[in-house]
Amino acid sequence: MKNEKDKKKPSSNEIDIHRAIVLWLFLATLTLTVFVAVTLIIQDSTGEKVLSILPVVILAGVLGSFVSALNRIYSSKKIFPTSDYSALLYQSNRYLIAYASIPPLVGAISAAILYVVFASEIIESPFFPSFSCERCNGNCNNFQSFLTSWSPTNAQDYAKAIVWGFISGFCERFVPDILNKVVKDSR
Repeated sequence: MKNEKDKKKPSSNEIDIHRAIVLWLFLATLTLTVFVAVTLIIQDSTGEKVLSILPVVILAGVLGSFVSALNRIYSSKKIFPTSDYSALLYQSNRYLIAYASIPPLVGAISAAILYVVFASEIIESPFFPSFSCERCNGNCNNFQSFLTSWSPTNAQDYAKAIVWGFISGFCERFVPDILNKVVKDSR
């Protein structure tokens, strides 16, 4: 009969899966981070285009989701609740890669959506960034001017946009909850 200490110990199979998830989560986050960084570098290489804050906000969402996922992985007392789930992850590398890629993708999408919600001024608060049209004589009327000229008003608003990008990635239910509230309030 096993004592209580042995019951709480994860199996070597679960530990291997845990390591693989952490590795693939790191690689997925690193890949998205490098993609956004390269996009920013290429966009800035000519010096003619004005950089948008949106890729930085998306990167903050990716990093927020990475921190949240690591937090969940390391705070979990039992790595996987059922042996079937463990076996599925252990046997299929593609599934493991997809599983580990979900948090950074959700973080990136959530940060982008939240940024657009703030930019559209659907919800407003002193805690959220305010936006203004720069470099277009106040006439931001197309998608290109939205990307290059419709931006946070000042340094504090830039910081708020980045912080909210991180929060949207860290709290995976945050953006869906905001969208549900907006839909409910609009009825």
